[in-house]
Amino acid sequence: MFDLRFAGLFSGGKDSVSSILRSVRQGHELRCVIIIHPKDDESLLYHYPNHHILAKVAGAIGVPIIEIKCEKNDKESEVDNLYNGINQAINQFQVKGLCHGCIHSEFQMNIFRKVVEKFNLKLLSPLWKIDTEIYYNTLFKDNFEIILTRVAANGLDKTWLGKTITPITLRDLRNLSNKFGFNLDFEGGEAETLVMSCPLYKKRIVTKASKSQWDGIRGIFEISDVELIEIKRSNA
Repeated sequence: MFDLRFAGLFSGGKDSVSSILRSVRQGHELRCVIIIHPKDDESLLYHYPNHHILAKVAGAIGVPIIEIKCEKNDKESEVDNLYNGINQAINQFQVKGLCHGCIHSEFQMNIFRKVVEKFNLKLLSPLWKIDTEIYYNTLFKDNFEIILTRVAANGLDKTWLGKTITPITLRDLRNLSNKFGFNLDFEGGEAETLVMSCPLYKKRIVTKASKSQWDGIRGIFEISDVELIEIKRSNA
């Protein structure tokens, strides 16, 4: 028997995917994922790069998907859109909890706390205050395949766009983080990621068409289409 039926906020990034996986492993039942499509790149709460492919990416999990489109990017409007998504999850899938990938941001955490209080839900925060090195080691142990889809920090140039985060590239990122002072878990918007494969996925994400955009300061690895490939896992 599952401990709690929950909805997972899904951005496709390492934090949202890892938090959902951790919640499932804790014995909770993932009933659906909620995707919030922000109006533009100035969103305070949601990932903008490649949001147009997220429904297809979320298909790799194999659960129902709720999509909400933001018409404005101010805090109040974005929170209202989250209310809308959660309300649908409650009505359609009888969820009793909400999972998010927040790590250190008190701003985001306070919003999520108010949201679940409004709906009398349990807040699942499996990554809250996790040590960065322990976190990455866990991702590697679980064979997460993670690529960088956006960079916006001093020290991160266009060569990082589309690059996979591995123990070797993490070492390089750590050195740059120490030199330039950006947050290595990227929660402050220094970079954004997309999970291509992990234990939560039933299928692997493969990029079919993409291009890098760089304005001299920041850039986006824009993916126009992806393909889902069956993952062959050993039962041993």
